[in-house]
Amino acid sequence: MSVEPDEVAALPAARRPGATSVDVARLAGVSRSTVSHILNGQVTRFAEETVERVRDAAAQLGYVPSAAGRSLVLGRSDLVVLAVPNTTLTNVQDIIEAIASDVDDLGYSVVVHFDRGGAPADNLTRLQHVVETLRPAGLVDLGSLAPADLDALEQQGCPILSPRARHVRGVDEGNLAIARAQAEHLVERGYTTLAYAFLVDHRDDPFGRMRSTVVADVCAEYGLAPPATLAVPLDPAGAQTALCEVLRTRGRPVGIACSNDEVGLAVTFAALALRAAVPGDVGVVGVGGGSVGQLVVPRLSTVGFDVRTTVSSIRQGIAAALGGAPEVAAAFPEGTFSIISGDTT
Repeated sequence: MSVEPDEVAALPAARRPGATSVDVARLAGVSRSTVSHILNGQVTRFAEETVERVRDAAAQLGYVPSAAGRSLVLGRSDLVVLAVPNTTLTNVQDIIEAIASDVDDLGYSVVVHFDRGGAPADNLTRLQHVVETLRPAGLVDLGSLAPADLDALEQQGCPILSPRARHVRGVDEGNLAIARAQAEHLVERGYTTLAYAFLVDHRDDPFGRMRSTVVADVCAEYGLAPPATLAVPLDPAGAQTALCEVLRTRGRPVGIACSNDEVGLAVTFAALALRAAVPGDVGVVGVGGGSVGQLVVPRLSTVGFDVRTTVSSIRQGIAAALGGAPEVAAAFPEGTFSIISGDTT
């Protein structure tokens, strides 16, 4: 069937490809600047009927304002930068997804910036370039930036949406709770000599450093000697070597808080290979509550938690800054971090 020229104009507007703000303005019977202001959220100066007409026209045409246009109108883009450290943390993707979901619900998009390692000044320089280029609505720091770096980004005009660590030595509430749960569980099980096990990896481990500091604090509170530290590679011989040194210098029994479940499993099977009793000679607590640690024998004791709850303070800060929601206290609900008792303690 052929279509006459005069019938083309009568086709539904939504079928027209590549709609622009000019098309929206023409269909709504308003100026292009009115379209720009309304679709970028600046609606207080316009009648409700005008706002609805513009939004209906945009919906009919399938028009979406460009990020560049939004940036020009509002002085910022609809992007949120998520600064991720060069870390051995195993659930980084889960954390990113939890935060990105909330950001998306508020009408913004996440740009992930990974610290590639190297000098901290280089990471800050790269981030400052990102901020200058994208003019983001804000930045969320997952532990890759020092307080002075956050100050520099704020001075550049980039709001920091994540709460800063409240505790001494830069330990945030989540890592504080995880490490205290590990150390106190080991002490309750009768271990009076503690150690902290890091993962051997080329990446940085800022969270491990925080947690080992907290384990040392718990030891001081209970009148115990400072904890030993061991660097554990994920290979049998290397793990046995690392554990053997701790057993040689600290004796038995020793309770070991591990940076994650993988390290916990490596330490556990290294102990068994060295004919050390688990538990007994060696007690082991991981972090993460992963399924693998619960499927092996002996079943790993670990700290379990829900990722969305653990980043609740960040999510609340984002909602308050971008969505106008009231900011809620950052304290975690009781039981957020809980010991999953296995066969290794």
